[in-house]
Amino acid sequence: MAFLLVSAYLLLTHAQGAPAENGALLETLKSQVGLFSNKSEHYSAQVRPPGTSRRIPQTIIIGVRKGGTRALLEMLDIHPNIVVAATEVHFFDWDENYVKGIDWYRSLMPFSYGNQITIEKTPGYFTSPQAPERIHDMNTSHPPDPVHAPESLSSSAQAPRSKRFSRGICSSM
Repeated sequence: MAFLLVSAYLLLTHAQGAPAENGALLETLKSQVGLFSNKSEHYSAQVRPPGTSRRIPQTIIIGVRKGGTRALLEMLDIHPNIVVAATEVHFFDWDENYVKGIDWYRSLMPFSYGNQITIEKTPGYFTSPQAPERIHDMNTSHPPDPVHAPESLSSSAQAPRSKRFSRGICSSM
Protein backbone atom coordinates (compact mmCIF):
# COMPACT_ATOMS: atom_id res chain seq x y z
CA MET A 1 0.00 0.00 0.00
CA ALA A 2 2.82 2.38 0.88
CA PHE A 3 4.47 1.60 -2.44
CA LEU A 4 1.25 2.49 -4.25
CA LEU A 5 0.93 5.80 -2.41
CA VAL A 6 4.57 6.73 -3.00
CA SER A 7 4.21 5.84 -6.68
CA ALA A 8 1.09 7.99 -6.98
CA TYR A 9 2.85 10.88 -5.23
CA LEU A 10 5.85 10.67 -7.55
CA LEU A 11 3.59 10.42 -10.57
CA LEU A 12 1.65 13.50 -9.53
CA THR A 13 4.69 15.60 -8.68
CA HIS A 14 6.48 14.73 -11.91
CA ALA A 15 3.36 14.97 -14.06
CA GLN A 16 3.13 18.72 -13.58
CA GLY A 17 5.83 19.16 -16.19
CA ALA A 18 4.26 16.56 -18.51
CA PRO A 19 2.67 17.49 -21.83
CA ALA A 20 -1.06 18.23 -21.89
CA GLU A 21 -1.94 14.97 -23.69
CA ASN A 22 -1.06 13.08 -20.51
CA GLY A 23 -3.78 14.94 -18.60
CA ALA A 24 -6.43 12.29 -19.24
CA LEU A 25 -4.03 9.56 -18.13
CA LEU A 26 -3.24 11.51 -14.97
CA GLU A 27 -6.94 11.93 -14.13
CA THR A 28 -7.51 8.20 -14.66
CA LEU A 29 -4.63 7.32 -12.38
CA LYS A 30 -5.80 9.75 -9.69
CA SER A 31 -9.23 8.17 -9.59
CA GLN A 32 -7.85 4.62 -9.61
CA VAL A 33 -5.46 5.35 -6.75
CA GLY A 34 -8.32 6.85 -4.76
CA LEU A 35 -7.19 10.44 -4.56
CA PHE A 36 -10.75 11.49 -5.34
CA SER A 37 -13.28 10.36 -2.79
CA ASN A 38 -16.82 10.97 -1.63
CA LYS A 39 -15.51 13.93 0.37
CA SER A 40 -15.77 16.56 -2.35
CA GLU A 41 -16.60 20.10 -1.35
CA HIS A 42 -18.93 20.26 -4.34
CA TYR A 43 -21.44 17.53 -3.62
CA SER A 44 -24.09 19.26 -5.72
CA ALA A 45 -21.86 18.87 -8.80
CA GLN A 46 -21.36 15.15 -8.22
CA VAL A 47 -23.15 12.54 -10.26
CA ARG A 48 -25.37 10.42 -8.05
CA PRO A 49 -24.18 6.80 -7.98
CA PRO A 50 -27.04 4.34 -8.55
CA GLY A 51 -28.74 3.24 -5.34
CA THR A 52 -27.48 6.15 -3.26
CA SER A 53 -29.05 9.24 -1.75
CA ARG A 54 -28.09 12.17 0.40
CA ARG A 55 -29.36 11.51 3.88
CA ILE A 56 -29.51 13.45 7.09
CA PRO A 57 -26.61 12.23 9.23
CA GLN A 58 -27.34 9.36 11.57
CA THR A 59 -24.41 10.52 13.69
CA ILE A 60 -23.23 14.00 14.63
CA ILE A 61 -19.86 14.39 16.31
CA ILE A 62 -19.93 17.22 18.83
CA GLY A 63 -16.78 18.12 20.70
CA VAL A 64 -14.59 20.98 21.74
CA ARG A 65 -12.29 22.69 19.29
CA LYS A 66 -8.84 21.09 19.14
CA GLY A 67 -10.27 18.08 20.99
CA GLY A 68 -9.46 15.50 18.32
CA THR A 69 -12.80 15.48 16.51
CA ARG A 70 -11.12 15.72 13.08
CA ALA A 71 -8.82 12.80 13.92
CA LEU A 72 -11.83 10.77 15.10
CA LEU A 73 -13.70 11.56 11.89
CA GLU A 74 -10.72 10.61 9.72
CA MET A 75 -10.34 7.28 11.51
CA LEU A 76 -14.07 6.51 11.19
CA ASP A 77 -13.95 7.45 7.51
CA ILE A 78 -11.58 4.56 6.84
CA HIS A 79 -14.47 2.14 7.37
CA PRO A 80 -16.27 1.40 4.08
CA ASN A 81 -19.72 1.62 5.69
CA ILE A 82 -19.17 5.17 6.91
CA VAL A 83 -19.34 8.34 4.82
CA VAL A 84 -18.55 11.77 6.20
CA ALA A 85 -19.47 15.33 5.33
CA ALA A 86 -16.52 17.13 3.76
CA THR A 87 -16.68 20.25 5.91
CA GLU A 88 -18.03 21.53 9.19
CA VAL A 89 -21.57 22.44 8.21
CA HIS A 90 -22.49 24.76 11.14
CA PHE A 91 -26.17 24.10 10.48
CA PHE A 92 -27.40 23.94 14.05
CA ASP A 93 -25.25 26.72 15.51
CA TRP A 94 -25.33 29.43 12.81
CA ASP A 95 -28.71 31.10 12.32
CA GLU A 96 -27.89 32.06 8.72
CA ASN A 97 -27.49 28.37 7.86
CA TYR A 98 -30.35 27.08 10.02
CA VAL A 99 -32.93 29.27 8.26
CA LYS A 100 -31.99 27.60 4.95
CA GLY A 101 -33.81 24.49 6.16
CA ILE A 102 -33.30 20.78 6.44
CA ASP A 103 -33.24 20.23 2.67
CA TRP A 104 -30.25 22.58 2.39
CA TYR A 105 -28.55 20.66 5.20
CA ARG A 106 -29.22 17.34 3.48
CA SER A 107 -27.83 18.71 0.19
CA LEU A 108 -24.43 19.16 1.88
CA MET A 109 -24.20 15.50 2.82
CA PRO A 110 -22.36 12.94 0.69
CA PHE A 111 -24.17 10.30 -1.32
CA SER A 112 -24.49 7.09 0.66
CA TYR A 113 -25.93 3.62 0.29
CA GLY A 114 -28.62 2.33 2.66
CA ASN A 115 -26.11 0.30 4.66
CA GLN A 116 -23.76 3.24 5.20
CA ILE A 117 -23.75 5.60 8.16
CA THR A 118 -23.52 9.31 7.35
CA ILE A 119 -21.56 11.37 9.88
CA GLU A 120 -21.27 15.14 10.29
CA LYS A 121 -18.85 16.88 12.63
CA THR A 122 -19.02 20.46 13.86
CA PRO A 123 -17.29 21.24 17.17
CA GLY A 124 -19.12 24.58 17.30
CA TYR A 125 -22.28 22.74 18.35
CA PHE A 126 -20.66 22.19 21.75
CA THR A 127 -20.67 25.89 22.64
CA SER A 128 -23.91 26.85 20.93
CA PRO A 129 -26.92 27.39 23.21
CA GLN A 130 -29.34 26.65 20.31
CA ALA A 131 -27.68 23.51 18.92
CA PRO A 132 -28.97 20.88 21.42
CA GLU A 133 -32.61 21.86 20.97
CA ARG A 134 -32.28 22.16 17.19
CA ILE A 135 -30.60 18.76 16.91
CA HIS A 136 -33.31 17.24 19.11
CA ASP A 137 -36.05 18.82 16.99
CA MET A 138 -34.45 17.49 13.80
CA ASN A 139 -34.03 14.06 15.33
CA THR A 140 -37.66 13.75 16.42
CA SER A 141 -39.16 15.23 13.25
CA HIS A 142 -37.06 13.07 10.88
CA PRO A 143 -36.93 9.49 12.12
CA PRO A 144 -33.87 7.60 10.95
CA ASP A 145 -33.97 5.53 7.80
CA PRO A 146 -34.43 1.82 8.51
CA VAL A 147 -30.75 1.02 8.22
CA HIS A 148 -29.34 -2.23 9.50
CA ALA A 149 -25.91 -1.83 11.03
CA PRO A 150 -23.19 -3.67 9.18
CA GLU A 151 -21.87 -6.79 10.92
CA SER A 152 -18.64 -5.03 11.86
CA LEU A 153 -20.62 -2.26 13.56
CA SER A 154 -23.21 -4.51 15.16
CA SER A 155 -24.21 -4.56 18.81
CA SER A 156 -21.75 -7.38 19.49
CA ALA A 157 -18.96 -4.81 19.21
CA GLN A 158 -20.67 -2.45 21.66
CA ALA A 159 -20.61 -2.51 25.44
CA PRO A 160 -23.55 -4.27 27.09
CA ARG A 161 -26.42 -1.92 27.87
CA SER A 162 -26.71 -2.99 31.48
CA LYS A 163 -23.21 -1.89 32.46
CA ARG A 164 -21.72 1.52 31.79
CA PHE A 165 -18.34 1.25 33.46
CA SER A 166 -15.88 -1.49 34.31
CA ARG A 167 -13.75 -2.12 37.41
CA GLY A 168 -16.69 -2.63 39.71
CA ILE A 169 -18.27 0.78 39.15
CA CYS A 170 -21.52 0.15 37.32
CA SER A 171 -24.69 1.99 36.62
CA SER A 172 -27.81 0.75 34.88
CA MET A 173 -29.09 2.48 31.83
